[in-house]
Amino acid sequence: MADSKMMWMFMGAVLAVVVMLLVGATDISAPHYGRYQLSTWSSPVGEDKAVVGAFVIDTATGETRNVYTRLVDENGSGRVMKNGLKETFHSVR
Repeated sequence: MADSKMMWMFMGAVLAVVVMLLVGATDISAPHYGRYQLSTWSSPVGEDKAVVGAFVIDTATGETRNVYTRLVDENGSGRVMKNGLKETFHSVR
């Protein structure tokens, strides 16, 4: 009778350890949302022109890539010098 109780206690302890190991095996890595952030910039060029653009920051690595650059005149029109807004982060050069 005592051996039977010891066996059940041992099996319960083994089962408890197995449950704790399985519960502790969950992934607790950092979430991926918010990893890439977009920011804009502008700079005057002379009295009636400016350069505007956007860059993307990879917040996990700190890498920054310029994805859009445009020269704007006083009327708001101008010429696009770089447009990589529809490209993936790693394909932008």
